[in-house]
Formats: sequence, structure tokens, C-alpha cells
Amino acid sequence: MKALFVHDHPFYIEDKEVYSGGSFPTSLWENYTTYFDSVNVFARISKNPSTKVVKSSVNDGKVIFDLTENYSSIPKLVFNLNTIKKELHEKINNSNITIVRLPSILGFIAGYICVRNRKPFIVEQVGSSRENYITNGSLKGKLISSFAERLNRYIVRKAQYVYYVTKTKLQNDYPTKGLTTSISNVILRELINKNDLDNSRFQNDTLKIGLIGGFDVSYKGQDILLKAVSSLDHNIKRNIELYFVGIGDYSWLVKLAKTLGLIENIKFIGPKESGKDIFNFLSNLSLYIQPSFTEGMPRGMLEAMSMGCPVLGSTAGGIADIVEDDFLHKPGDFIRISEQIENLYTDRDLLVSEAKRSIVIVEPYLKINLDTKRKEFYTKIIQDLKKDLY
Repeated sequence: MKALFVHDHPFYIEDKEVYSGGSFPTSLWENYTTYFDSVNVFARISKNPSTKVVKSSVNDGKVIFDLTENYSSIPKLVFNLNTIKKELHEKINNSNITIVRLPSILGFIAGYICVRNRKPFIVEQVGSSRENYITNGSLKGKLISSFAERLNRYIVRKAQYVYYVTKTKLQNDYPTKGLTTSISNVILRELINKNDLDNSRFQNDTLKIGLIGGFDVSYKGQDILLKAVSSLDHNIKRNIELYFVGIGDYSWLVKLAKTLGLIENIKFIGPKESGKDIFNFLSNLSLYIQPSFTEGMPRGMLEAMSMGCPVLGSTAGGIADIVEDDFLHKPGDFIRISEQIENLYTDRDLLVSEAKRSIVIVEPYLKINLDTKRKEFYTKIIQDLKKDLY
């Protein structure tokens, strides 16, 4: 069985190896190669060395990267649209099934081709199209957001199989009559034991707050977190350390921090690979905050919770699936975040209890638990495909 995977993700090539900015490590492809003989990845090629964070390529020949140079910008996409359509037509026809990760422009094109040609396909709905394009910081994104939302709904409605990364949010926004499952695209391989929590990270005068997110996009809310800390009482604010992890140019954030008088509070860590490096960092935080304007199921937040971090988050995407109402805020509401930080700063017992709660909440996201659900889903799909072949 041959599968085609389509998404907009930019991959970087060096010395015949393929790299990702962090979202597509080598281990991710096991989710597909366990069930399919080969996976052809159709995505964008990146010329930016900063996107070389984790290795994505697999040396067993099961994952083949076919990266297009025809979509390096929106104008180039429009100019090369017919070429991209032809490429995808051929690849879809040469595959037993197509997996489209949405929202993404290449995913929309592939999904539409599958619908029109009655080809079997799986939708991986990992976020909201409307949120994604409205909050991407560009006028073009805002202009296409309504069209993208309608097209996304149409493709999901027509899909035979849909894989949602949330428990309810995306299911309500993008309903389908096809076979569905709810499986996070974030895989946790281990959890810290409650008994191994170092409570000193919650009891120290200094509160270490972390956020993982690229600096080249505005929707991760780093500026919202800075504004929230700026609104704190001085006696609390001077004991806050902010740790920002991610790729990209963060000069805009430095400028804002200087304006708010917080430049001494912030530390820029740069990109970290998934695995031991990132988990060591997270296990020393007092609090993790995800003030995003758009999300699917946030990888950084789940990884933080697996290391016993208390969390605050916005109501975007699937965050409400894993965060209690008292610790949620509407996107952009830095005043509410400030109040929540103050509450946790003054009530350290609550901070500790939330740390323990985090570990319990993310247990269903362990690989062993997700693999069981994924096996049920893909086994049914393989059975259907074999019936069509014979």
C-alpha cells in the first residue's frame, strides 16, 4: 500500500538529508510506515538554514520526499498553480490513498482533486482554517480566510476518513459523515513521575515561565505574554523570568520588551530539538503559558505538562481540551493572564497541585495509548482499500 502525504510544511535539504523546523522529526513517520509500505511526502522546499532543527528523512527507503519549488510565495503559487495541480494529479493517481493535513494550501488542492476524481483520502484536521489565516499577520491571509474556511469544510464533509487532533472543537467546526477518530498529532513517549517532581521549581522566589513558538509568526502570542507580565505589580514582576524558545528573528520582541521595561526579564533560548534537550528545559520551568491566537493541539504545552508544568492557555483550538476553565483566557486578553500569573505566584500550593494535574491530564497522549487508537483507525482504512482493489 502506497500513501501520499500532502502539507505546506517547508523542509530543508542538506547533504541529501531532509530537515524540519521541529514539527516533523524522523519518528513521526512511524505513524504511517507502520501501516503503509511507503509514504511519498509532497511539501515545500525551504532555502532557509534556520529551519534545520530536526532530521526528518528516514534511511530505510519507506519515506520519499518530493519537495516542490513551485510554492515559495503566494505569487509563485498562483503562477505555478496548474503545474502543481498536474504534479498532484499524477501522485494521487499513483497512490492507494492520499493524506492531506489541513489547513494548508497544498492540502486544499490535493483534497479538492481527490473529491472531484473520487479518490480515497484522509484528512488530518490539525487546526482551524479561519484562525490560521486571520492570525498569520498578512493582509492576504485575512482576505482568503473565509474562502479557506468554506473550502476546508467542503473537503472534510466529502472525506471518507477524518483524523481530528482535538476532542470536540475541530469536530464541531468541520463535521463529516466519514469514519472519524480523535488522535493528537503530538506524541509523548514518557511522563515524569509525580514523586519525582522537584517542588523547589515552584517554591523559589523566582518564577520561571516558558513559551515555545516560532518568532517569524505573530499568532503564538509572545507579545501578549510580555504585556501580561508588564501589568503585574512591581514586586511580582521583578521575580519573573521569561524563557522564549523557537526559531526565527526575535528582534521585534526585544524592541517590545525594552519598551515595556522587561528586557532584563527575558531569555531567548533559540530552537531546541524534541527529546532530551527540550524536556530538560521544561522540567526546570515553574509555569508554561500558551497565549496563542490559533492552535490545533499545542505540542509545546503537552510536552511541558508531561514534565509536570502547570499551564495557562488561550481558548484557541484544542487548548480547552487540556486546560481547566480557571486557567484559560480569550486570545489576546493579557489582563486575564496577568491575574492568573499573580494568583499562581501568591498561591504556590495551587502551583504544585496544577503541576500534578498536568501529568494526569496528558497520560492519554502517551504513544502507547495513541497507537491503540491509530491502529483501529488505519486497520479499518486498509480493509476498505483492499476491498476496492479486489
